Amino acid sequence: MKILVLQLARLGDIYQTWPVLRALKRANPGAEIHLLTRSKFAVAAPKDGVLTRHWLLDTRSVLEPLIDEKPALDASLEKLTSFSSQLRAENFDRVINLTFSPFSSYLTREITQNTAAQVSGYTRFEDGYLSIPDDGSAYFYAQVGVGRANRLHVTDLFAYVAGVELTEEDWSTGQTTTPVREEKILVHIGASVAGKTFSWSKWLQVVKHLLQAYEGEVVLIGSKEEVEQASKITGFSSGREPVNLVGKTSLDELFDLISRARLLIGGDSGPVQIASITGTPVLNLSLPIVSFWETGPRSKGSRILTLQSEDEVTGQDIAIEAVNMVHDRPTVATLSPFLVRVPGRTLPYIEMRPQAGAFDWEFLRALYMSEPFPLPPSDLYILGLTRLDEVNTLAREQIESLRVNAQNKTAGAILDRADEIMNQITDRVPELAPLVRWFRTERMRIGPMSMENLITATDAIHARMADVMSLYLDSGTPALPQDPGSEKVEER
Repeated sequence: MKILVLQLARLGDIYQTWPVLRALKRANPGAEIHLLTRSKFAVAAPKDGVLTRHWLLDTRSVLEPLIDEKPALDASLEKLTSFSSQLRAENFDRVINLTFSPFSSYLTREITQNTAAQVSGYTRFEDGYLSIPDDGSAYFYAQVGVGRANRLHVTDLFAYVAGVELTEEDWSTGQTTTPVREEKILVHIGASVAGKTFSWSKWLQVVKHLLQAYEGEVVLIGSKEEVEQASKITGFSSGREPVNLVGKTSLDELFDLISRARLLIGGDSGPVQIASITGTPVLNLSLPIVSFWETGPRSKGSRILTLQSEDEVTGQDIAIEAVNMVHDRPTVATLSPFLVRVPGRTLPYIEMRPQAGAFDWEFLRALYMSEPFPLPPSDLYILGLTRLDEVNTLAREQIESLRVNAQNKTAGAILDRADEIMNQITDRVPELAPLVRWFRTERMRIGPMSMENLITATDAIHARMADVMSLYLDSGTPALPQDPGSEKVEER
């Protein structure tokens, strides 16, 4: 068997793909495992022999003709077609696209066109529209992202798409010996986006207090883009100074450095994902621009501080918390309200204080993972569900009209209006958004087919949504308080 995995995202996503590659190899011992990444991030691929071949896509050479003063679309397409042809000639049995982007979906389509490959991840239908062939990718499309209820980690989502279940063994670094931990705390001052980490002035406070509280080395790490911030942090005079390695380490050197450290402190970043592989504990400072559920650390003993802003905590508290982690001591009392614990790489996070969105997550688990459906969170939810059920019933009536006369423009217009009303309902009752996103994604997964089959497939999805809603509505709608907008809803 030959398996191709596409991972065209950045460094952190490649590191989070490592366990999936090993799981694929474990599940298919004699298989060839191929990985496709962008040339820019080639160094992040595993080097322990799990890969049969590492393919590199030079996106710059492909896209360069398009950003010239006189864009050359034909030249760009020619390069991409040539590259796709090489991959298609490999006759892969499986192609797994773990890059949830439009470009990767087109590339996957090109690689698998006119082949018998089993495809997981985004691809394209014959007519060019997005195709989502597997349930894992459908879940990602509908429910993943900042501000949504998902609590599955990206690595687990990759495994979901690939059809494997991760074990502790899959998180191995591939090293024959375990590095000895040195008395070093690493402070990663950067991130791919500024809003994912602290300002340099806040890091200065953290580092000052860390040098006072910790006897070992305090080491700053980061990319060349963060050299200026590092110089500001190291420019103070207070006796001890941190070791400044910002912009001075290769990725391989950084990997080794993290594997030997006692602790890594940082925001959402590639080093956090490296630490998950090396098993290095992380004090993760998570800000609202990211979802820690999806990209937080996985290494056992890590702690996540879920902050709305850097001003919620002091540099001193963070420094003391870091030292407490090194010595396996309890959390600083003032940080407890923000704390999420990481019990292990294959175990779910533990919230110390329940956060908002618990109902939405339990609903997703029921919808996608066959868990019990949770109790409704409010009477308003039942009211919104009742209205949604009415809209769904109306839509099914129009679908039956189209079955009789596919040219019925009135029925088509009412279906469009039904979609608009669904938006209005979820605006009023946000807890219904996961169900509506599930419905729309499932409807979108329907591929090109005859009108008769399309009508049947669409009605089947409406029927499935009706079944879910009936779990809450068939027992009888409770008496509801008068809602200010209820009359307007009734009029619709």
